[in-house]
Amino acid sequence: MKKFLLAAIALAILFFLTSAPKIFVGTENETVAVVDARENLPLTINFIHSVQKTPVIEELEFRGGEFILLRTKYKSQGVGLPFDAADGKFHREGEWFVVDEMNRRFENLELRTGKGTQLKIFLDGREHDLYEKFPRGTKIFVRKF
Repeated sequence: MKKFLLAAIALAILFFLTSAPKIFVGTENETVAVVDARENLPLTINFIHSVQKTPVIEELEFRGGEFILLRTKYKSQGVGLPFDAADGKFHREGEWFVVDEMNRRFENLELRTGKGTQLKIFLDGREHDLYEKFPRGTKIFVRKF
């Protein structure tokens, strides 16, 4: 029995060490998605800005073990939105204001559902409508493990 237990523990450790890192999306109590943390994996966050009441799109990639904010697009300027040259390369694309080359790094992300924010995440080819799944004020984690 002792040999079986040691073999099971060794197998579990081997599995843990050889399995690919994962990205988890969810709350403390509920999992929304778990995907392989592939290099250059895109992650997009869409929401309605709580003050301007206009759409915001944040485009990130998982790279080098971190989430990197590459680009933010929004339809109206105002509080909490990037605009300074230090934020990245600012330009217009039709009706969108765009800040490219932001290169902000995050080990993990924490988001919250809010009144009218329509928070969505696009990850690994799937759309997750978090605002429909969770009540207002719910903390959503996007973590590497």
